[in-house]
Amino acid sequence: MLEELERYAALADETGHTQQESLDALKASGFLGSLVPEEYGGLGQDSLFAGRLIASIASIDPSIAIIVFQHFSVVSRILEWGSVKQRTDYLPKLANGQWLAASAWSETGAGANKQNIATIAERKGDGSWIIGGVKSFTTGAGLADLYLVLVQTGTGDSGSLYGNSGQSFFLIETTQGISADADTNLSGMRGSSTGFIHLHHCEVASEQLIGPLGGAPRVINGIRECGLTLGSVSLGISEAAYALALEQVLARGQQANPLLQSALSDLHMQLEAVRALVEKVAAKEGGDRLSQIAYQSKIFASESSERIVREAQQIIGGSGYVRGKKIERLLRDARAVSLMGPVNRLAREIIGRELIS
Repeated sequence: MLEELERYAALADETGHTQQESLDALKASGFLGSLVPEEYGGLGQDSLFAGRLIASIASIDPSIAIIVFQHFSVVSRILEWGSVKQRTDYLPKLANGQWLAASAWSETGAGANKQNIATIAERKGDGSWIIGGVKSFTTGAGLADLYLVLVQTGTGDSGSLYGNSGQSFFLIETTQGISADADTNLSGMRGSSTGFIHLHHCEVASEQLIGPLGGAPRVINGIRECGLTLGSVSLGISEAAYALALEQVLARGQQANPLLQSALSDLHMQLEAVRALVEKVAAKEGGDRLSQIAYQSKIFASESSERIVREAQQIIGGSGYVRGKKIERLLRDARAVSLMGPVNRLAREIIGRELIS
């Protein structure tokens, strides 16, 4: 699978579109079922395995790694909050590569804290819901078969820094009235099919609600404690940047240069610090502070990866500044993780409030 992803990563970045060959390789690998229990046709692996898999993919193609991360995030929500019917209906398809899952939370004007959601769910007399709205910056837009959608189901307080008690999550299938526009021409993660999805008065059954009604903040907090972290993507990017810098030093016969030895030592030290924090989360070793450490890992890993890639680019020299070179692509991709939800500024605010309380 990794060889196939390597083959098409540059083309995805050049065209701004996820390559079908990459998706086919991913789905055929069986790895999309990593977190799905064996009883549903999955591999039954843990979050440490999933995190290392994401990092390995990110070292080749960070865009595909983000798609996989989103898929795993939805799977983890179904495992924690899903009903028996939701698990039975969705997990086998998400495990065998038949379906891809994505999260649709962001909206234009909603704010980084998702307090001002305009996607509305109206309940009908028979208990079903009509959902309409537009979601922005959805990774896997147009690729996913199932979306975890954040919607406004009532009036709620804004006591939470991320989401509010008037919001709920629904699992909505693409065939229920979702269309996508992924032509956003991003600077980084250009092969992630990140764009808009339009919910055209989707009629969904009451059993497609996942988690409690008005329980969006609780579902969101659960993601922080499931062992998955966007820091795994940044770790993979950092690993790739370090490997490229080392390869260039060896290719130029400069391994005896003390300045380059020192630079490589610093890069490796930063890389291992990122790995330690990311894998602490993946192994769920944080105890009652796991949710805080999850956000810390995302902040630290994403900001460290930008620094590591820049320093690796310096070691490589002028050729690393040429458009189309992998190190140049990695720098654009590294920046994107800091901007993914919650953005680092908001994540810091959430951590700070929790530490004070």
